[in-house]
Amino acid sequence: MTTPTATPPAVVSAVPPAPAPPRRRPPFRGGRLLTHLALASYCLTSVSAFVWCAMVSLKTNPEFFSSSPWSLPEDPQWGNYADAWNGAQISRFFLNSLYVTVASVGVSLLFAVMAAYVLARVDFPGRSLVRLIFLSGLMMPAFLVIVPLYFLLNNLGLLGSLHGLVLVYIATQIPFSIYLLSSFFQSLPKELEEAACMDGASPTRTFFSVVLPQVSPAIASVALLNTLSIWNEFFFALVFLSDPEQQTIPVGILGLSVNAQYSANWVQLFAGLVITMIPMLVLFAFAQERIARGVSVGALKG
Repeated sequence: MTTPTATPPAVVSAVPPAPAPPRRRPPFRGGRLLTHLALASYCLTSVSAFVWCAMVSLKTNPEFFSSSPWSLPEDPQWGNYADAWNGAQISRFFLNSLYVTVASVGVSLLFAVMAAYVLARVDFPGRSLVRLIFLSGLMMPAFLVIVPLYFLLNNLGLLGSLHGLVLVYIATQIPFSIYLLSSFFQSLPKELEEAACMDGASPTRTFFSVVLPQVSPAIASVALLNTLSIWNEFFFALVFLSDPEQQTIPVGILGLSVNAQYSANWVQLFAGLVITMIPMLVLFAFAQERIARGVSVGALKG
């Protein structure tokens, strides 16, 4: 009888760990650094200008001329805002701009939403040409159309009126609105509309009940961007509005700045500037993320 012999355990040699690869230093991205510095400088300049206007608007006229430009007001004159609103007729300019902005944005969005949907969904002869015509409006500078628009409004009897200016703003805002909204409509799956059609919904009901809720972020972004653009527009308002009673805020502020050189009432002018800036600052502060998200998504989908 043979006795089994024990097999010696295998000797496993310890393998030394592989040396870690050398850590590479991240490359120096000078372009990004310069971009951040430029944006920070622009932001600081814009904020400094607003703060300076706010400080000057609370001073008296003698204090404005005698004190340092960046000195705080000794006794804040909050009544300057009431004087600017009533005495300098900022209230009239404000209401004119409010009417022009609301009417222009509302009507341009109404036409742009429907036109963008047709260009994105309906395949008809000449669709590419129609889209090209709308996009050409984005590349046309204002000084090329100012003379034809002047004679057109004069022939229609709308020169010097807010209604004529509203028509001009509608025509200038529609191309950009169509360009951005059509990208969103093209990104929507057609299955949603097909399902609504199978359920018996008419094309009109499908558009308003199914499609529009899907593109509401894009509509909000376009509305906010158009609001900022029209509220601050100066060139068309200066050319087409000659009656001081019909002037909007940018043109009215220009008139106040000219009058301030003779009346020396600069603090009232700066109070008017602050009043006109506050609505857009508040609007942009609450809607800046929606604007950036809507524009970036629309650009990627387009």
